[in-house]
Amino acid sequence: MKTTRVLASLIMACGVSAAAVAAPPVMLNNAIITQIPKADRDSFHEAVAQALNSSADGQRTQWTSTHQRKNAPPIAVQLTPTQTSKVKNDQTCRFLVGDFSRAATTEKWQFWFCKQPDGTWKASSN
Repeated sequence: MKTTRVLASLIMACGVSAAAVAAPPVMLNNAIITQIPKADRDSFHEAVAQALNSSADGQRTQWTSTHQRKNAPPIAVQLTPTQTSKVKNDQTCRFLVGDFSRAATTEKWQFWFCKQPDGTWKASSN
């Protein structure tokens, strides 16, 4: 499964890289993930890294934004790795589920990530 450039830009700082575009950018205009404030991106990256590096399958990592525009509700995310498996060359891969919410709006993002020899995680393009 390919990920979007938006997701790639949000998670690359934590050592996670993503593949090319899967959806036209117009489809992401109102996506919650695109609304994460710049001031909160580092802490979001840390939460993604923690989920991939340290959480057991089924264990949730909770993250909530702290920098919002006036009167905008915070963004809450639950990151849950599942289905950790070994693939060719003994490479570890994890399926990461992200449940995003802001007020009454919710979205679910799901990606396979595989750990690279240098220790970073890369979203699978399959």
